[in-house]
Amino acid sequence: MAKDNQSRGSRGKRPSQLTVTLPQLLVDGSDLEFREFVADFYAAVAGAQSLQRALAKSVGLSSAEFSILLATWDLQKRAAVGVTAVAKHLHVAAAHVTAEVGKLVRAGYIKKTQHPKDTRAVILALTKKGEKTLNDLTPLLRDINDRLFAIDAPDSEIIAKFLKHVAHEIGNSVRTVRNYRDRPLGSSR
Repeated sequence: MAKDNQSRGSRGKRPSQLTVTLPQLLVDGSDLEFREFVADFYAAVAGAQSLQRALAKSVGLSSAEFSILLATWDLQKRAAVGVTAVAKHLHVAAAHVTAEVGKLVRAGYIKKTQHPKDTRAVILALTKKGEKTLNDLTPLLRDINDRLFAIDAPDSEIIAKFLKHVAHEIGNSVRTVRNYRDRPLGSSR
């Protein structure tokens, strides 16, 4: 979606007909390439969700449980892990993490210990069962990741920045849609 791309002529769309107005996303005044990008983005998100469900199912977990197990595994390599850290890492509510952690504790994948300085908080850590599950899955994850992310380092940095932005902004976009949906009939923006 480069501004100087001449491969597609302007379709004569008025700005009110464009789905995006950011100049860097238009080609010759057209949003057609951007629309293709959005379709690919939604397909990638749907595919990633299917992949996550398949990986979770392969170890007998729900997608949410698997996400929390992976997040705990990753985060505990850096520091002590609490529910809030996992929730921030996954961009979800802490209450959701708390409910899923309870299931993982009962299933023997995660252990909880009281935080040494804050009696209201807990420290999460993988149990031997949790570690073994993810260690056994590591060759498969490596194979998948090597195929999915076989891109140049500068590209991966741009994609990472883009995904962080989308993850941060998506909540605002959902609220915008809900406000639009809930507006009085016959009113415009």
